[in-house]
Amino acid sequence: MENNSQFSILNSQFITPSAAEKLSELDRLCVGAEGWSAESFMSEAAKDNGIVLFIMEGDRIAALLSGYTAVGEADITSVAVHPDFRRRGYALALMKRFEELLPAGTEDIFLEVRESNAGAIALYEKCGFERLSVRKNFYTLPRENAVVMRKTIIVSKEEKNADIRN
Repeated sequence: MENNSQFSILNSQFITPSAAEKLSELDRLCVGAEGWSAESFMSEAAKDNGIVLFIMEGDRIAALLSGYTAVGEADITSVAVHPDFRRRGYALALMKRFEELLPAGTEDIFLEVRESNAGAIALYEKCGFERLSVRKNFYTLPRENAVVMRKTIIVSKEEKNADIRN
């Protein structure tokens, strides 16, 4: 658990079945019917390359981010912030923490976002992502294109070792 002055960011080792259910409820609230199930969050958290982060406000999950790493790249699969907790910097904090957790050798982070989600696109651009392409009809409920975005980073072994020492 990482303590911050405003909130705590909990990683996947803190995901219980009850927390996974709350993550699913938040994801579906923000994403709609295509949001992840509790089982999907538990499965992602259990993977060696899976990353599930969430922020608690009292006993409520205020925000979440899930993703995974693969050789040389990472994918952010979901970012959701409860409407009651928006505009507090939670998504930005989760994005930063995700990047800090990436293994050495990671060169790019990818994500997809609904074409109509101007707020999320602006956030991702603020985080250094650029529009790469459009995936036609990527989302189904409702049917919509996805903007594929990429942030190029290079996490060298030297940087990772320096982070561990500090």
